[in-house]
Amino acid sequence: MAEIVGIGIIGTGTIAQSHLRTLQQTPQAKVVAVYDVLTDRAEATAKQFAIPNVAKTLEEMLAREAGKHVLCEKPFALDPAEAERMVRTSERVGRFLACASARNRYGMGPNRARQMLDAGELGDVYHVRSTSFRFRGRPGHHIFPQSAWFLDRQRAGGGVIMDFAVYTIDLVLWLLGNPKVNSVSAQMRQIVEEPPAGGVKQDVEDHVALFMQCEGGKAGIVEASWVANMDDADGLIVLGTKAGLRFDPLRKVTPVRVEVPPERRMGVLGEDTYVAHVEKAFPFEFPQPPGFGPDITKHFVEAIAQGRQPMTPGRDALEVTRVIDAAFRSAREQRVVALA
Repeated sequence: MAEIVGIGIIGTGTIAQSHLRTLQQTPQAKVVAVYDVLTDRAEATAKQFAIPNVAKTLEEMLAREAGKHVLCEKPFALDPAEAERMVRTSERVGRFLACASARNRYGMGPNRARQMLDAGELGDVYHVRSTSFRFRGRPGHHIFPQSAWFLDRQRAGGGVIMDFAVYTIDLVLWLLGNPKVNSVSAQMRQIVEEPPAGGVKQDVEDHVALFMQCEGGKAGIVEASWVANMDDADGLIVLGTKAGLRFDPLRKVTPVRVEVPPERRMGVLGEDTYVAHVEKAFPFEFPQPPGFGPDITKHFVEAIAQGRQPMTPGRDALEVTRVIDAAFRSAREQRVVALA
């Protein structure tokens, strides 16, 4: 019989509800306790999902859950020192620490891409670029109007970079093979020309352009925006020395040498001429799944039940935290920030 993993949930907001719905459908999981600073919301959630225990205080919840494996929602931490303490503690006590900032690794496309990378099909992967532009998608304004905390730096830690660029930073580094990041350069902007509705205060960025210089001559670029006057510009590409990848839908692009008759060269083409051979990674098209990436919850539970490291380790989340911290410093000080 498969081991049942007892789960404690801290927080019962929108994304916690997504985790709980997934856990309901995961045979190896049983949610045994829940806590929220809003006790009535915790009690309503416990009733909805048949959770037997509602902790009245965070201390009560931590006393029940101390010494357990942890899946942390993003942001993993608001500064690298805190993230480092979290990782060192988990390693010292021999518990797995995972982070939901890596949820974009799940799904058919990213998994197939990583298999191809690990098998050497792409050669040496040296460049990954992600672009994610929302036309009008500022939380607390255009979407989730009840969640103005997204726009408060003290509570959210940042704007678009903490909201969803954190996912693509992780994905870019993962597809690069998780190299050490040597330096970060970033530019950020708050779109003050279109302020939030209802007089809501905003002191976080709407737009970020981030460049990561990594060991081994590798580079990663992340562009993200809540408020962009653009459409159909989103994309994720991977460049390798043997082949490249383009996502959504996943395509492999390979150079194929062709013979060009001398009379067709017209002084422009040389003898070494190639065309791009594009092939589907899957025999069918498929849309990205909706929601907040429920696979991360399911796979975390399965990994814990099997006694193995989840695919979203805290060490990787620490590197993402270091990149984000350096990006804020780079944008603030208008310089390239080197990482030790």
